[in-house]
Amino acid sequence: MSGATTVNAEEPAGVRAGNRAAVRLGWILWLAAMAPAATGLALIAGSLDAPLPQSFGFRGFPALLALSFGSVGAFVITRRPGNRVGGILVAIGINAGVLGFLLEYANVGLVAAPGTLPGAIWAAWLASWTWVPLVILAGPLLISVYPDGRFVSPRWRAIAFLGVSFGLLLMLVLALRVGRLENFTFADNPIGVLPRSIADVLTDVVYVGLNLTFVFCAVSLIVRFRTADRDGRQQLKWFAVAALALAVVAPLSFVLYQLGSVLFIAALCAIPVATGLAVLRYGLYEIDTVINRAIVYGLLTAVIAAIYTAGIGVMQRLTRSLTNADSDAAIIVTTLLVVTAFTPIKSRLQSLVDRRFKENRDPAAQLDGFVKDVLASLSSLDPPRTLRRFLGVVVAACDLPGGRIELERSGADLWTANEGERPPTDTVFTASAALGTGRVCLILNPSRRTGSLSARERTAIELALTAVAAELA
Repeated sequence: MSGATTVNAEEPAGVRAGNRAAVRLGWILWLAAMAPAATGLALIAGSLDAPLPQSFGFRGFPALLALSFGSVGAFVITRRPGNRVGGILVAIGINAGVLGFLLEYANVGLVAAPGTLPGAIWAAWLASWTWVPLVILAGPLLISVYPDGRFVSPRWRAIAFLGVSFGLLLMLVLALRVGRLENFTFADNPIGVLPRSIADVLTDVVYVGLNLTFVFCAVSLIVRFRTADRDGRQQLKWFAVAALALAVVAPLSFVLYQLGSVLFIAALCAIPVATGLAVLRYGLYEIDTVINRAIVYGLLTAVIAAIYTAGIGVMQRLTRSLTNADSDAAIIVTTLLVVTAFTPIKSRLQSLVDRRFKENRDPAAQLDGFVKDVLASLSSLDPPRTLRRFLGVVVAACDLPGGRIELERSGADLWTANEGERPPTDTVFTASAALGTGRVCLILNPSRRTGSLSARERTAIELALTAVAAELA
């Protein structure tokens, strides 16, 4: 095989055309998000010295949301055209870009340079309720279809659409209620017809309904996690970590005000990043390390702080009883004790967390699941595509840095596909199987952890490769 010419398998013309269309659509939607965001930033640049009223976050933060959500969403659309997650992310980006433009147009036209921009009051009116779709898209809808773009079941889809209904009602109330505009408390609603007493009651009801919808949609993630395969669970972990960070900093926006709102916005921008990583499967399996380290060092900080505080107290009491005065020696001795105990405590906590929280790998089960999917296919399978996917499953299941698969058929050039790092000369494992008149060969990199594969892993790989090759023949 070493002397053969290597070529990449060509995709069907229809697939290539669909991919090009997805790339064009992704770029168009990205520009649709960035154009209004950039215009809003230009308006900010022209009115930096204007004394604007205090508001949530900082000027221009919608542009940051447009960049993060819009960019990741467009990228997902180009790589996973059929996944609704990409569409929702880019819709959030467009919504944020438009909102940023409306806010700054109204700020300039009503405060910084009154009367210079036509229709500024209407921009303020639009901005007072167009933030609601951003919440609905990033909340019930994104949660309900993450990570594969499909609802868990029709029942959960109905709950998500109930949240959309509450959002539409909130938009209507904010757009029509009498009194000051949302986000612009110095301006009255130009078309306020809904009495404030009725609007306040409806708003309270809507907020309660939205909160309940958020809770139920979060429950759908738990249901999805229980039925997901390992890849699906890793994707859900990425989202859970980002959502947890957002939940932790959210209360700070009410306590630290400006700083808290900035932290909230930064955490919100982490949602699309984590979503994109998970949906596109980049660094998918690193999330276990992130969670593991977060638990270990969180516990370690708490334990060390407790030991240090208790040690200082005990040593100060001891020195006070002996010398009738506080001594700096108590702090020095306690610090030395903490430094000495740091490594043993960390090792013990790491062992405890690994034993309690680390997910056990079962490569045989994952490979068996892939083989069942191949055998259950009702349409003819494309050998290069199937073998490339098989290679990815093997690398992920056995936690390897990479590998290569080769297909040699009589009268055709050698076809190869790589996953992760290219295999070095000293490969950890090779397996081959007959495929019709040709042969398929699998070459895997050594594991970074163990440097080898177990006998069970080798057997599982060989059986799976033989079964897949037989089905493709």
